[in-house]
Amino acid sequence: MGAHADALSGNLQGELTMSNPGLKKAFASLACVLCLMGTAQADTYPSKPITIVAPYPPGGATDLYARSVAAGLSELGQSVVVDNRAGASGIIGADYVARAPADGYTMLIGASSMFSILPLLSKRMDGVYQKIEPVSILGFNPSYVVVPATLPVNTIQELIAYLKKNPGKFGYGSAGTGTSQHVFMELFKQRAGVDVFPVQYKGSSPMVVDLIAERVVMAIEQGPAVLSYIKSGKLKALAVTTAKRSEALPDVPTLAESALPGFEAVTWFALYAPKGVPQTVLDKVVPQIAKTMSSKETRERLGAVGVEPASSSPEAVVKRQAAETALWKDVIARSKISLED
Repeated sequence: MGAHADALSGNLQGELTMSNPGLKKAFASLACVLCLMGTAQADTYPSKPITIVAPYPPGGATDLYARSVAAGLSELGQSVVVDNRAGASGIIGADYVARAPADGYTMLIGASSMFSILPLLSKRMDGVYQKIEPVSILGFNPSYVVVPATLPVNTIQELIAYLKKNPGKFGYGSAGTGTSQHVFMELFKQRAGVDVFPVQYKGSSPMVVDLIAERVVMAIEQGPAVLSYIKSGKLKALAVTTAKRSEALPDVPTLAESALPGFEAVTWFALYAPKGVPQTVLDKVVPQIAKTMSSKETRERLGAVGVEPASSSPEAVVKRQAAETALWKDVIARSKISLED
């Protein structure tokens, strides 16, 4: 009985080995089918509408990027919907995308503060961060050191001297705790050695109203929120926080060249997707984003509000995030910034 069983077992093993011509043929056929299926999926993307989630209210810089991306991706042959899911400093929209299938049909417009600042302040955002991956940079929003037109200073050096003569007397405007406007100002305070306290607002719009009325002494704010007021003379731009001068206001010096060598702080926006999106999908989306953001139409539309369109590989976004997270971690610790979850 035992010998018969061993013989039977041996026969079965022989039939199931890869040396069996029939089995080898079957495996080869299966591999071909799987390969063709993968190719078909790549060729058919997108086969249904795409949703671009903007995690802030309509009308802001995020919305501008979202609608530019939507217009560009629609050239792939499907409609693209912009879904504004605002709340909790962008966390609500980001969480929605993090929970979506990783198939390239739900993506997020994310501001740099969401991924290089908020994870340091919010456990909830840190969890979302682990479930999302970048697709491409979309552009940069230069920020300006702005003061009321009535303030008796005209250069960044004069502003620093003015603040040093009045330590602790003035407040600066911020679009909210943990926003780029907030941490940029705290970095400025640390580097300039001035004492001004934060006045937090629910967004840039109400803050700018109070800044014009001189209820706060200064702010560091992105171009889309202040450019029109600078050009109309209601605000004065004393410096730009980027490494090079802004295309929108080329006569405004950088902070680095005028007062604080090495100073650089920039808000950027990027396209994100749920972690695990197929490479075949990225191979279609990334080149299309590059084409869209470099087009004359996009550059003119975004440039009119002080935005500088760009594009990149996913790896470039990861590298930038890591470098900025290290910088903001130190600034947040020194300033004792906290955000309740």
